[in-house]
Amino acid sequence: MTDLIRVLAVLLAGQCVLAGAAAARPLDQVTGSGHLVVGVYRDYEPFSSADGDKALHGLDIDLGRMIAKRLHVDVQYLQITAGESVSDDLRNFVWKGHYLGYGVADVMLHVPVDREFSLKNDNAYIFAPYFREQLMVAIDPQQTSSADLISAFGEHKVGVEGDTLADSYLMGAFGGQLRNNVTHFHDIDAAVAAMANGEVAGVMGPRSQVEAAMRAHPGHYKASAMATPGLMIRSWPIGMAVKVNAHDLANAIDPIIQKMIKDGSFKKLFAKYGLSYLPPTND
Repeated sequence: MTDLIRVLAVLLAGQCVLAGAAAARPLDQVTGSGHLVVGVYRDYEPFSSADGDKALHGLDIDLGRMIAKRLHVDVQYLQITAGESVSDDLRNFVWKGHYLGYGVADVMLHVPVDREFSLKNDNAYIFAPYFREQLMVAIDPQQTSSADLISAFGEHKVGVEGDTLADSYLMGAFGGQLRNNVTHFHDIDAAVAAMANGEVAGVMGPRSQVEAAMRAHPGHYKASAMATPGLMIRSWPIGMAVKVNAHDLANAIDPIIQKMIKDGSFKKLFAKYGLSYLPPTND
């Protein structure tokens, strides 16, 4: 899955994986069944992915388990293959269901929280932002030590995942001056590996993905949120969604999330995966 440019375009303790799930349910049906169906994106490091034996792991996997535990039910996961837009994902995996019959989740994680986006997707209820994603740049100081984009990548290569916010921005920024130095990769992991090999001087992408990829290449790399002139959206809150008739389930989950934010649980959870934690608000 990309870094959610699909969203930004719109805006600018049992554990098992379900092949299919029942209709999204209100709280009493969830507690009565003894399990919570949590929707997570497929192959989306560091939030949810499967290892060799198909066991799911990642930050959103842990979060789903923690929510279910606090609701006193088991957790089941519905893996979501990203569609062309997050609106498609909400329709297919939260409030209607996919035509192939995958079923829907009781709650879907990693949903952008934005008023206009919510109004356009009124069959789902989007709530409980749990962190803020941010565009960031990692550089190899042995190749460039500049603290601004035009100086850093006016003469040096910068890696991005194709068809993402970073890609779109760098291709057009500064009147296209950086375009010839933008190198495209199929994901952030590949871009960071290329930086480690000296093929590019830096990488631009979502903070969580860049930091996760850098764990495989420890060293002298520097990461920061460089100024991005002309870019209206530099960060965005990430929350979750339920079907619009499941407000009571959302009302049960929301205080769990708020408590985890306040007591430092999210900071610890992000640290487990080598990530910086940015609270969902700008406070």
